[in-house]
Amino acid sequence: MVLSFKQKLFYFLPVLFCFCLPFGRKIDSWLIIGWVFVSFFNIEPARFKEGLKNRNLQLMILFFILTVVSAIFSSNKYGALFSIEVKLSFLFFPYLLFCFTWPVQILKRCVVAFVSGCFFVCVFLIARAGSYAYVGHSEYFFYTNFSYFLHASYFAMYLVTALFLMALFYKRWFSAQKPVMFSVYFFAAVFVITIFLCASKLGIISFFVIMPLVLIYKLKERINFKTIIVLISAVVLVLIAALYIFPDSFSRLRSISALSTAPDKTSSESTAVRVLIWEQSITLIKENFLFGTGIGDVNDVLYKAYKENGLTGALDHKLNAHNQFLQTFIGLGVFGFVLLLLLTIGQFIKSLLRKNVLLFLFMSLIILNFLVESMLQTAAGILYFSFFFCLYNLTNEKELLSE
Repeated sequence: MVLSFKQKLFYFLPVLFCFCLPFGRKIDSWLIIGWVFVSFFNIEPARFKEGLKNRNLQLMILFFILTVVSAIFSSNKYGALFSIEVKLSFLFFPYLLFCFTWPVQILKRCVVAFVSGCFFVCVFLIARAGSYAYVGHSEYFFYTNFSYFLHASYFAMYLVTALFLMALFYKRWFSAQKPVMFSVYFFAAVFVITIFLCASKLGIISFFVIMPLVLIYKLKERINFKTIIVLISAVVLVLIAALYIFPDSFSRLRSISALSTAPDKTSSESTAVRVLIWEQSITLIKENFLFGTGIGDVNDVLYKAYKENGLTGALDHKLNAHNQFLQTFIGLGVFGFVLLLLLTIGQFIKSLLRKNVLLFLFMSLIILNFLVESMLQTAAGILYFSFFFCLYNLTNEKELLSE
């Protein structure tokens, strides 16, 4: 297929976006603006009209419209404008991905670009930490000190995504290119090491949830008692090796066991404080069930609740609800909550009914993260969610594996 310059540019920008996504910062915003601008010169009226009928596009735009309406009635206009700004991805990505024709080869390049971007970030982070360790600062090999571009939890989630994308596609795509196939194992090793260096509790849990599912899927034709034993043994061996090599990372998981005791209201420890925050969030939901507090006022009412109930640890660190379902319910009320359920649980059910492996793995990862993080309140979370949500609803494993 011969492409014009404007088409080449239109298809190049999402590939560059995927590569730059793990680097964070502001570059992705400018790439999206450029991508939207170039799209106006590539609109095909028939395809555009067909795309507007896409139910996923309609759900995402409806969520964005509800955010705007809620922002208008919010008291905190700065918070309201910020919420609209970060939610613009719910407007742009459905338009860009559902309203245009996408050759499979371009979508494959997007996957490869994202995986490659993750790898280069890993190399940079390890080299950076090594340079600090050389002068006596070994703490840069751990958690937030290590993950420079993004919060450790988000970057670990990106790496789990890169791992399952490589596992699903790279063997078929690059089977004839032996050097690339050898590099895949090196990439995977670097990703796994980096996940543990990020020391994100959810990142480690996600890894041990998602990757066994990927292995089971890849070996489904050969599943028998022996295979199951081998898989379990492999997971246990990886876990034991990781415990030995990354003891500090696993030490953060011990805080989960402390949940059986009454949390300290002055604590700022991430796991303990979440329980206290969720209790206050549920109370606020009951008080603002129908329409919510207003999307711009969510954090303000949370801070007020922390102050009134003595949650000094949460107040000092200005923590949000640390659960996207609760955060959305507080701000947008029951209507926003239902929309979010359709965009998550509904998509998870759809992935099972349609046997869409990509969508299933993605939604499993998203739901895990939504349960303990307010992902849609940050650029790193919302760009990842909105882009890959549209991508995995645009294509599936069989199409990406086609020649």
